[in-house]
Amino acid sequence: MIKRGVGLASGVTLALAAATMPGPAGLASAAQGVPAVSTPVAWVANQSVRSATKGSVTTIDTATSTVIKNIPLSRNALAVALTPDGKTAYVALNASRLGGRGAVVPVSTSTYKVGKPVRVGILPAAMLIMPNGRTVYVADFDSGTVTPIRTATGTAGRPIKTGPIPVVVAMAITPNGKTVYVVNEAPGTVTPIDTATNTAGKNIKAGVTPSSIVITPNGKTAYVLNLARGVSGKGTVTPINTATNTVGKNIKAGTFPDALNLLVITPSGKTLYAVGNTAVIPIDTATNTARPTIRVAPRHGQDFTTAIAPDGSTVYVGGGLGPRFTRGFVVPVSTATGTVGKAIVFRGLPSVMALTPDGKMLYVVCNGSVDNPQDVVPINTTTNTAGRPINTGLQPVAIAITGSHQQR
Repeated sequence: MIKRGVGLASGVTLALAAATMPGPAGLASAAQGVPAVSTPVAWVANQSVRSATKGSVTTIDTATSTVIKNIPLSRNALAVALTPDGKTAYVALNASRLGGRGAVVPVSTSTYKVGKPVRVGILPAAMLIMPNGRTVYVADFDSGTVTPIRTATGTAGRPIKTGPIPVVVAMAITPNGKTVYVVNEAPGTVTPIDTATNTAGKNIKAGVTPSSIVITPNGKTAYVLNLARGVSGKGTVTPINTATNTVGKNIKAGTFPDALNLLVITPSGKTLYAVGNTAVIPIDTATNTARPTIRVAPRHGQDFTTAIAPDGSTVYVGGGLGPRFTRGFVVPVSTATGTVGKAIVFRGLPSVMALTPDGKMLYVVCNGSVDNPQDVVPINTTTNTAGRPINTGLQPVAIAITGSHQQR
């Protein structure tokens, strides 16, 4: 499922790390014909529902939740990532034709000018950027390769193979920037990539159908969520020691096959959350044991997403309900008490969401389908109310916000 590899925010799959980069970014100059914005800017990658040749990236002023500018692109956009200094947004584009190659284009956050495309794999569905901003790593969903791009020169390095035709669904990078971990769904492995040499290490065996990965703030452990197959299948979380790349004992994450496929972690690193559209399972990272399951929805939903507040106080879980899943919901869960707040309901089918650096606004991307609303829904986290949907003109699929640390 491609959605797991894009848009965190990978999706990026996307697991959103609960941290912020210093200082606001994405400042635009009115003298250059771009409205001046002093607040964080949300960058939304869009696809055309009926055409593979016309995509866009939309910028949103998070102070007013209004569109600043729609920037047309030559092809459908699949993912978006921002450099730590906030000066450049990188947008992944799909292949223009069968057998072609995808591309990544840099976009200046001050002028909104689109730079020269860099050729990568056919389906570049996940991206992450090193903490120092020097390299963008682009994962191709189908070919099992990761392409490094030097941001200083805009040139691509040799694609890094992660195994024999694996399906790449997620990536994460250690806080020191030394290792990128790539999750391969099809063979159920994780590939460590040395960022100094851009070479892949020996594949690490995870569980059945791994889908998401997070790394503790101290960089010592990577946790991989495995979906499990079948009605009676049991999800698990695999801990990996990043110093030795050895696997610890799998942590049981409940009998929610294909319902749990996202992980988030608190800023302290003390608690990990395996999240689905019906449940949240807290995991104590000191003991690697699961706590009691927290139910967040009365019945099975579809296409869910999650985000954690920058201060770690709340986990937000979103999904779809109702006939044909035309109604979306977001449920806030207190990490201190496990209390489930009142569901925030709106039209649309959530696929990914992201918080502003101060945690006061949550933006929910509803990419839905041709029949469902395809908007970005702003939610005020102080009042837990949804604002007027923001229409990007196309089908939004991924989001990143300046000033926020996005990890895929």
